[in-house]
Amino acid sequence: MLHCALYNGDCMAALPGLKDESVHLSIYSPPFCGLYNYSSDPRDMSNCRSPEEFFAHYLFLVEEIHRVMMPGRLSCVHAMDIPKGGDRGLMDLPGDIIRLHCRCRKADCKASDYDREAGNCGHGMFRRS
Repeated sequence: MLHCALYNGDCMAALPGLKDESVHLSIYSPPFCGLYNYSSDPRDMSNCRSPEEFFAHYLFLVEEIHRVMMPGRLSCVHAMDIPKGGDRGLMDLPGDIIRLHCRCRKADCKASDYDREAGNCGHGMFRRS
């Protein structure tokens, strides 16, 4: 019998309850490093005051994703470049996300549909080895 589950909720509350190596596929779009604020909750990653604070919090999520993913399975992430503010250009959020996944244990990374020349679009796919 096929058993499937779909979770819709705060990932930081739901992920710790999942068993190690139990997830076949993860698809998500993280808060874009302060570009949008989803709540006033201080635990909400969208309320980070700086990219450094965001990535310190996001690291916990990435480590949990790698813990729950089954070997050989995929985690798909949607992200885009975001304004740095004023005339300072764009932050390479997709590239930073890919690099963070690659630094985490057991990550065999490749960028899919990630083309720096195309701009403003990035999707990272990470296969847990």
